[in-house]
Amino acid sequence: MNIIKQKLTQIPILKKLNKFRPMPVIWWGVVIAVLPYISSLLKIGIIWRIGIVFLIVNCLISYHVGKLIKSRRISNLWIICLPIIFCLAILPKFASYNLVLGLVYLIFELFGLMDNNFYR
Repeated sequence: MNIIKQKLTQIPILKKLNKFRPMPVIWWGVVIAVLPYISSLLKIGIIWRIGIVFLIVNCLISYHVGKLIKSRRISNLWIICLPIIFCLAILPKFASYNLVLGLVYLIFELFGLMDNNFYR
């Protein structure tokens, strides 16, 4: 796995892109956009897809993105990037009630941005 990671980081265009501070937020957004389609291709049932992929995995990723925004000192406007990417990605194929999950991911990003300061 490290060999693949090293090969990918040696590609010149990826080197240039990864110098951009908000790039991890964009990469996580790409993962969140692709994950529902991968789970659909793997013939994972709708209940499992919503339960595991949409609720558990994507909520953890959005919490991590909130922490990344704070640790990298990126503008707080990047917090809306992940929910927008998710909503645009699921719009063509999946049910419209999944758009509510964009709001859930925004809330989890805010939790990550607060970084254990829930009571202040």
